[in-house]
Amino acid sequence: MTIADYIIQYALTQNEPFQLDGLMRYLDSQNISRTSAKVVLYRLAHSGQLEKVDRGLYRLPAKHNMEFQYSPSDDELNLAQQVRDKFPFADFCIWKPAVLIPYMQHIPALSMIFVDVEKVASESVFYFLQGLQEHKTILLNPTRQECERYITSDDMIIIRTLINEAPIVTMNNYFVPTIEKILVDAAGDKELLFAQGVELYTIYGNAFQVHNVNVSRLLRYAARRNRKDKIIKILKTFE
Repeated sequence: MTIADYIIQYALTQNEPFQLDGLMRYLDSQNISRTSAKVVLYRLAHSGQLEKVDRGLYRLPAKHNMEFQYSPSDDELNLAQQVRDKFPFADFCIWKPAVLIPYMQHIPALSMIFVDVEKVASESVFYFLQGLQEHKTILLNPTRQECERYITSDDMIIIRTLINEAPIVTMNNYFVPTIEKILVDAAGDKELLFAQGVELYTIYGNAFQVHNVNVSRLLRYAARRNRKDKIIKILKTFE
């Protein structure tokens, strides 16, 4: 997570304006430099992602609906370039499940990258990356039991099947997920067990509070994943 992610995640857990001192103590616990944190806090306030209520007092804006934009990290971009060079005609989407952390109450230790690739190329991509990433665990469409057994906080890459018409967009010349894909995947994917149960309601509540979520797109993709009824049930709790 970036420093901005930690600050927004902290703000989401506060039911009222929060004190700078409390934020700094939280960031201290995450081993984040106070100097760096204050620079990022200033930028968040300047950009409107946070409001400065008074001296040393901040809050989320009353209407805090930002457009979601997934920003791939350098290691994701490097991995994506390797896949693109080898499989120039394969459609794939690259992302980290850690993107969910700012919306969660309980923060898991996550260090994995998803490569969601069209089914016809998934096995080839798997064997290709095995040859390149010899010191990393790489899983191909793992079963639920394999997810429970092998997914840890260690660096790993998980090759998954990209669902037809999944909501993805281009960022830095590669496909990345929209907030709608991330939310639907979180609602049932076996690789995302940490995000399910009661935590899923927290994720949805915070995501809808922070971002503009296209409900039509969300439910259309949910229908393709046989999760439409489940997600409608979640959404009704926020009415």
